[in-house]
Amino acid sequence: MKKSLLVIGAAAATITLLAGCSAGSAAPEASGSAGGDASSNAPEGLVNPGQLSACIDPEYAPLEYYANGSDGEIIGFDADGIRALADHWGVETNMVVTSFDGLMPGLQSGTCDMIFGGLYITEERLAVADASPVMNAGSAILAKPELAPELTEPADLCGLTVAVQAASSNELELQSINETECGDDPMTIQSYPKTAETVLAVVNGLADALTETNVAAAYMETQNEGRLAVADVFPTDTVFGVFTQKGSPVSAAVAEGLRALHDDGTLASIAEEYNLDADIVDVY
Repeated sequence: MKKSLLVIGAAAATITLLAGCSAGSAAPEASGSAGGDASSNAPEGLVNPGQLSACIDPEYAPLEYYANGSDGEIIGFDADGIRALADHWGVETNMVVTSFDGLMPGLQSGTCDMIFGGLYITEERLAVADASPVMNAGSAILAKPELAPELTEPADLCGLTVAVQAASSNELELQSINETECGDDPMTIQSYPKTAETVLAVVNGLADALTETNVAAAYMETQNEGRLAVADVFPTDTVFGVFTQKGSPVSAAVAEGLRALHDDGTLASIAEEYNLDADIVDVY
């Protein structure tokens, strides 16, 4: 995106996450949220006092993407969630645009305060940074409509060519399926830098299927009606998190802020605005 979710508390629930692969180029894109002066609600430890800086890769509708397709305002559930958290603290918003595999290096180098960008909380990611839960999630498979009904369990992917975004948890999951399910008939894994390229691979016949999060897959299906369909292969069994530097004073403030935005209905309203079920944010 059925809930064998990690049990994560609210304000104390700062968990940790996995480093990305290689550093991407980061370019800040400031969008005003509130006044520029530091607010009494803002946590200590922000990269720039009075401003919430978030590393984001706007290539992932409906979570984060450009309103006009290639530049301009960044919208989506995550982008609006960043703005809502900045408003909660009374600070400005700064979207630090970077590539997917540059998100974690950007956080760890202090380029930004957090990553609010469709990343799973996993055991591996819990080792190197803090995270707070924000959305129920899981893997999904998209294939041509004639093939999708035949894919009902991970072993059905064996022998197929499956496209995936490089350096993602989905890629690790495919590799695990190859090792545990496929034996002498492994799937061919095609890795691409961007999710849009995985869609083109299937639509153009270069791959049989692609894997994405359930949230992104549902959106991709609506945008490719008659060309792609979601296959019921995986349960929704994990969560997306908002990630902060390990041990940062910002971590507890993010956990508290997200819980407050959940409890007052803000996150549910944002989800509905992007045609997501409101209960997808019920992670507490």
